[in-house]
Amino acid sequence: MLNYFKNIASVSFILSITFWLPSTVAYEIDGKKWVGGKASFYVGIEGASLSEISWRSAVIEALAEWTEKTVFEFSAVDEYRDPCAPDFDSSIDFKDDVCGSEFGENVLAVALNTYELQELGPPAIDESDIIVNSVGTFDIYSGPIANSTVGLKTTDFRRVVLHELGHSIGLGHEEALPAVMAPFVSDIDSLQEDDIAGVEALYSGLSSCDVQRLAFGSSVGSLSSGDCTVKELTVGGSDDSYVDLYQFEVNHPTQFEFDANSDTLDTVLLLATTDLEYLAVETASVNDCNSSLSLSLEAGSYFLMVNTFDIAVKAECGVSGAYSLTAGFSSIEQPDLGSTASLLGSFSLAKFGGGISSDNGASFGNLFSATDSLDIAAEITIDASHVGQPGFLLVAAFLPGQLLMLNEQDQFVDIGSVDSELVIYRRKPLAETERLQIAEDLVPGQVGVFQLEANLIVGYGLDANPDEVYYHSTPMNLVVQPSVGGN
Repeated sequence: MLNYFKNIASVSFILSITFWLPSTVAYEIDGKKWVGGKASFYVGIEGASLSEISWRSAVIEALAEWTEKTVFEFSAVDEYRDPCAPDFDSSIDFKDDVCGSEFGENVLAVALNTYELQELGPPAIDESDIIVNSVGTFDIYSGPIANSTVGLKTTDFRRVVLHELGHSIGLGHEEALPAVMAPFVSDIDSLQEDDIAGVEALYSGLSSCDVQRLAFGSSVGSLSSGDCTVKELTVGGSDDSYVDLYQFEVNHPTQFEFDANSDTLDTVLLLATTDLEYLAVETASVNDCNSSLSLSLEAGSYFLMVNTFDIAVKAECGVSGAYSLTAGFSSIEQPDLGSTASLLGSFSLAKFGGGISSDNGASFGNLFSATDSLDIAAEITIDASHVGQPGFLLVAAFLPGQLLMLNEQDQFVDIGSVDSELVIYRRKPLAETERLQIAEDLVPGQVGVFQLEANLIVGYGLDANPDEVYYHSTPMNLVVQPSVGGN
């Protein structure tokens, strides 16, 4: 996690100079980069070179080379922006000074990067402008440094831009290996292996970390030696705190509640897009080691992160240890039940829907209290090739250490107490749509249930192939908690 005393946000500037001098290591990076590994660049620079090639076309070619050969993605915007204007638009132009400051001796161009602090890791680049020294004699050509068609000693503008764009991406100078990012002009006019590897290293932090699927309801985890660290995730900085990443998808606007509880680990919850754009963070727990996060999310793919501080800030809470995680949701739309799966791996075009409601279908969720009145229903759109065939419907409830299945008398029975591997809910010729009312007006407390977690799955099969069952990959999660209000 960010250092306990770190500022929440700021903007800073860096001057990255194309001096083109001598260094000793492969690609230089410090972790500063664009969120999502992509940026727009305004290319409307006017004029043309001595050989009558437009500066604009050379900029576009340089942008395209970084995009085509690396994991970074530039998009060109065919408009002009002043690179000295504080407008958060990245652009390029010739000038006789660096926005009011002098160019250094032999400096051909500079890249001005602005940064914004992030919740985790080094600051992110949010603007990068390139200023080319108008005093220089530039042309556009390939190959060795050469005289122009008019007999003047010139510098290739395109390779200067290619170099500066490397700084815009987040690369430093490379002095040991052949590279466009060498600090001096050379005969190299295209990206080299070291340049490409540098971008790959800078923007591939996620590959260093295990990403788990978020399971709604409760689960357990730990932050301990061997886990991914923030430094590995963000490829830079000094934060060596541990972090677990849980990915989940949202298909429609949904309210989420996340809680991380621990007796020994000072938990911190963060919510980010899968581009690592941080949307929310909770660190404010004062009296214990727990944290909670409540927010609404639009459709998209997200990471929930369980993290801690890089230094202990409470005597009773450390920076490693076990935690329990509870994930809850509420939405006016039924939750997505995932893709169709089957016991034997057969293909099916069946579709599944369903959810749990405590307000007669006005909303759906998974966290409820023992006094809520619950309706649990599901719907199966049967694969067209199976419609009309004799078959059966199933309802299963997975509890910790126990599997219950709904029988034809609408009662859940322990699968361990019967002589069959499957308990059938209904036998019938399969219709195009099968609706299953699993529970109606069920008040858990009235049947002696005050705390429970179950994952419900519905499915169907054909009498002609009774060992194959088609079902949904994401269960309907139900958590009954004495202290949690209804959704």
